Order: sequence, then structure tokens, then C-alpha cells
Amino acid sequence: MLRADLYEKSIKIDTYVSSNDCRACGFHNREEFLNKLRSGQLKPSHCKMAKNRFLSLLWAAKPDEILPEVEVLQLPNPGPAGLFPINQPEKNSPILVSGNSKLTGEVLTAVLSTTVSPFWYMVVDTDGHTVDMAMVYEALTAERVMQILAREKADQIAPKSTLFLPGFAATIRDNLAEQSGRTVTVGPLCAAELPLFFGKTDWKVA
Repeated sequence: MLRADLYEKSIKIDTYVSSNDCRACGFHNREEFLNKLRSGQLKPSHCKMAKNRFLSLLWAAKPDEILPEVEVLQLPNPGPAGLFPINQPEKNSPILVSGNSKLTGEVLTAVLSTTVSPFWYMVVDTDGHTVDMAMVYEALTAERVMQILAREKADQIAPKSTLFLPGFAATIRDNLAEQSGRTVTVGPLCAAELPLFFGKTDWKVA
């Protein structure tokens, strides 16, 4: 099987690791800590940092721990579009924006299964393209995001929620913020980085 590129190499884990993290686990520097983490020699029981924090770092260092193996698709494979609740979200819970590729859905579902935190998962009709290809074919636009927001009555269901775009969709952020009147934030390229990106408050490990 030819494995799809899930952009694991895009994760800059160094930016998330502080000297405090290293000292908490008894290491003298960041490089030593990360080497042990990537090699699998460092376990939660060996470390004094909070379990949520440790696991988020582990998944970023070893994305294969949570990302499924998915095959490269030759053609778009569309799934349903809409606004889907994850872990009983509230009116101010973050809205994760993505495309309606079944491959993308499989990857994000695997990552979201690691948390008990509430999110809205908003799937935009990108003609079945993954987000990277949707940007190439202009199938993920601010206008298409607005269509789903309107169709799903997001202004009633989640009026205070920030929209979080996948990293590849950074170019539509300003346009979407202007059209929606919402705060729009650009997230990471790789889904395995989401637990670190959302930090201690918005990602509680299941």
C-alpha cells in the first residue's frame, strides 16, 4: 500500500518543549528529552509532567501512535458535509473546519477519539478533495465555509465559537473572518499536532 502523506514531518515539536518539560522528566536539555520520547524509551510513568501534556508531546513526536495508515487516493472520495458535535459541545466550543474527503475524516476521527473535550467538527463540501488538494483546486473557500455555517445555523448553535482552519487553508483566513464576523485561527498542517496546538485547556485526553 502506498501510504498517504499526512504531513507528520511538518510538526515542529521543538516549539512546544520547554526547559521545564525536560527538567520534569529528569533530563538536562531538550534534545536528550526528545530523543528518548521519539525512541519510545520515555513513558508517562517515568515523567513528572501531567499525563495530558506528556501524551500530546508523544503523539507529536510519534504521530503513528494515533494516525491511521491511509492509502493514497487517485480520485476524490467525498463524504457528508455538515456540522457535527464531538463530546457534547457548547455554544463557545471550538469549531474545527475541514473538507469532506473520507480520508481526511478518517484521520481526524482517529485524533478526536483521543479527547473528551467538546468540539464542533465542521465539514465543508470540498468535492471530496483532501484539504491540501482542495486549496489547489479552490474547493475550500471562505464562501463554501459560509454556506455550511448558514445551512447548519451555526450562528444559533455555536454563536461564540472560534473557527479553526487547517494549516493549508491559511490564505482564506482574513476573507472568512470578514465574512463571518468570527475569530478565525489557523491550526497545524498535521492532525497529530492538534492535541499540542490546543494545549492544556482545550484538549483533555480520553
